[in-house]
Amino acid sequence: MTNFLAFTANPEPASLTQTVGKAFLEGAKTKDPSAGTEFVDLHAIGFDPTYRMSDRKQYLDEAPMPDDVAALQKKILEADVIALVFPVYWCQMPAMMKGFTERVLCRHFGYNPDGSKSAIADKKFRVIMLTGSSEQWYRESGIHDAIHKQVIYYMFHHYCGVDDAELVYVDNLEMGDDSPKARAAVAKQIEHIKELGASMA
Repeated sequence: MTNFLAFTANPEPASLTQTVGKAFLEGAKTKDPSAGTEFVDLHAIGFDPTYRMSDRKQYLDEAPMPDDVAALQKKILEADVIALVFPVYWCQMPAMMKGFTERVLCRHFGYNPDGSKSAIADKKFRVIMLTGSSEQWYRESGIHDAIHKQVIYYMFHHYCGVDDAELVYVDNLEMGDDSPKARAAVAKQIEHIKELGASMA
């Protein structure tokens, strides 16, 4: 059995971000009914993305892992496939998801100071980004390369030792556009996300 976990970062409970995260899990469950799935809305659970002294002391081996961080790390340990789903703000992760990576994928979990294998090295990560511009624009502008280098190469591959991590786009989105054409385009992309989840089950 493969366990799937999706984290989302969007303050709107009924946002497309949440729909995409749930679609990823739905695709996995449809393909393999025995698959375990869990959806975590970081805003809904009140996750604090701010790196505080408790995090700093844990980093320095002066204190244990903060309780809220440990709880999310436990969920990751129990999962095989993890999706991070968020809208792109100013060509990068929103503060909530950035804080999640800083606090949760931290020293002694996401990576080890002695260079030994991390607790998440064998996991599969899909970073699903919702963007207003097209994937083609992101690639042609160089922003895709910048995000890929920072998030996929350095964070996941280099520091965390994760081999299977990829960027996935849900693109060409226009906030507030509820036209039939926009709905059809979004529906097609949601089906693609379901297929992605199914392919990993």
